Amino acid sequence: MADEKEEGEAPKKAKGSLLPIINLVLLIILLGIGGFIAWKMMSMEQASAPSAQEETVKDEAVEMPEAEDEDPSAPPVFLDLADITINLADTDVSRFLRAKIKLELKNEEVQPRVEQHMIAINDMVLTLLSSKTFAEIRTPQGKYDLKEDIVYRINRLVGGKPVKNMYFTDFVSQ
Repeated sequence: MADEKEEGEAPKKAKGSLLPIINLVLLIILLGIGGFIAWKMMSMEQASAPSAQEETVKDEAVEMPEAEDEDPSAPPVFLDLADITINLADTDVSRFLRAKIKLELKNEEVQPRVEQHMIAINDMVLTLLSSKTFAEIRTPQGKYDLKEDIVYRINRLVGGKPVKNMYFTDFVSQ
């Protein structure tokens, strides 16, 4: 009888020992597939990265002649934006911002091109300012970052680099 029990238990152990082996093989296959997918994605990112760097180099090559065309003795050309009064994005307290902005243009030739886009520029500035909180704009660094962002967006909207700088002539927030 003891022999019969041992014979009956042997097939159970064979089935039980086969399950971990199957799990191990499936785990190895899944890890291999995951590794292959990760390798493919990494190689795709590396292939697209040089093209982004090439675009940056191309943009810098295009911008350099524009800087050379500027005449340092030419008087600056300024353009006023509409007076701005907006509510800031603070949710805990109602805060507002009143600002007046002057744009310094590269030269007189770009002024008509900037004026053609004035409605879109005002809309973009209003949208950008109303998305800011009081904490973001109250520091000098916050104002500087805001100015850089506005100049970048205007130049992108108009095309090229017609705007050299931007100045707040009035900036009151409460």
